[in-house]
Amino acid sequence: MKVKDLSKEDQEKALLRYSQLVFANLKKNIIQDLVNSRNESVIYKKYPKDRIVTMMENPQRNEKGIRELSGFLYLVSSHYRRLVDYYATILIYNYTIVPTNFPHKKPTNKAKYKETYYNIIHECEKYNLRHEATKAIKIAVRDGIYYGLCYETSDSFYIKPFDNSYAKISSIEDGTFVFSINLNYFSDKEDLLPMYGTEFESAWLSYKGDKVKKIKGNRKKQWFEPSNGICIKADESDPIYSLPLFTGLLLSVFDIEDYKLLHKAKAENDNYKALSAKMETDDDGVPIMDFDVATKYYNQMAANLPDGIGLLLSPFEVKDFSFSNSAVSEKNDVITAEEDFWFSSGTSPLIFGSSKATSSASLTLSVKPDEEISFLLLQQFERYFNKKIKKMDLPFGFKIKFSDQSIFNTTEHINRLSKAAQYGMPVKLQYASALGLSPSDVVGMSYLEDDILSLANKTWKTPLISSNTQNSSDGEAGRSAVEAGETITESNEKTREGDSNTNR
Repeated sequence: MKVKDLSKEDQEKALLRYSQLVFANLKKNIIQDLVNSRNESVIYKKYPKDRIVTMMENPQRNEKGIRELSGFLYLVSSHYRRLVDYYATILIYNYTIVPTNFPHKKPTNKAKYKETYYNIIHECEKYNLRHEATKAIKIAVRDGIYYGLCYETSDSFYIKPFDNSYAKISSIEDGTFVFSINLNYFSDKEDLLPMYGTEFESAWLSYKGDKVKKIKGNRKKQWFEPSNGICIKADESDPIYSLPLFTGLLLSVFDIEDYKLLHKAKAENDNYKALSAKMETDDDGVPIMDFDVATKYYNQMAANLPDGIGLLLSPFEVKDFSFSNSAVSEKNDVITAEEDFWFSSGTSPLIFGSSKATSSASLTLSVKPDEEISFLLLQQFERYFNKKIKKMDLPFGFKIKFSDQSIFNTTEHINRLSKAAQYGMPVKLQYASALGLSPSDVVGMSYLEDDILSLANKTWKTPLISSNTQNSSDGEAGRSAVEAGETITESNEKTREGDSNTNR
């Protein structure tokens, strides 16, 4: 039966069915694209945004959850990882060994003094301070605090990170934080106790006891303060709570993810197309084809269309429609969200590849606060190892001193020490440190070059020829000509063409 043969009421019902059929496939395709895009983020699968907002409302109560979120974002967000790593890797970690409590009132046994110094520099060489400090500061920035256990032999040293969920700051010794461990950590890990040393095994025995050995446990000894613990805290002003250094930025990571998903959804919609199949109608606009027949052909066409193409029925000519958007605002929104993330952290986005150009002077000034944050964390590391040296009970006092040197101020730092050395200041060892030589390197290389290879008084007795040592006896003054492969500046090229230096 044709539609025009139906009653008016039945015609309206048929037309309603037609209209539902017209947009059924089209609606399905659009919703699938958007829904799939919104569910692709692993961040939203693990941490819904509303849950993060709830945690941020009371950060002290949700301290553990926020640290776990920070660790999760460190794994899945390249922006957050780069920010955390940045504050641990901008430092150079060069250091020198400096005398303390110098015995100036009585004659010094120079041989003994020299031997003590050599013992210290060899001990510090064993610590691998650059490697261990980088790991410690990275975790301190990410989690807000770093708990580590130091293990060493006569020629090796290692700091084992400890789970911050089972540790708390318990005291301060010589300006350094000391922490205690909740021994319940080993409740289902007793087999790991030998790996932590006899000190931990004794503490566990005192806490839990041993029925076989008839040792009664003491529940009050749940917290144990290890003698080999090291603690680095991002915020020294609050010893009670330990939150990630960039807690306030955790939601900003989700903003970047929002704009990325939105941009992707819009990009998919830009590629979406819809096909319109023409339906024959009579003069009154009523479809001529039977509804069941129209449904049959419609379903056949819809079943053979690929994803991203919708199908509709209309009484108009067949046409394809594109939903592309020529505007670039969506992409700009992602870039803006990324740069807002860096700005909110107080870190210049130029360091991470921002498209916004600025002067080098402003960039130099913008990294100064970043350096200070890292230097403060490094000072904690320095104080711990100075406390360790004090406990060695040496006949003469020495300390480790890290230089305030970063990847940004290296040239400036070296030039300052070089000029100070020229004026007779006692900074030769610091100058060598600024060049990347440890105290042990300086002593070892000096012995090798001077006493073994005799490079200073034989092989390299005559200084290498340079503009500083070459005279003008050959009649050619000034800088030597540019060699092959060396870059020639625009001003140098003009000087050559004009032969400006002929009569100089």
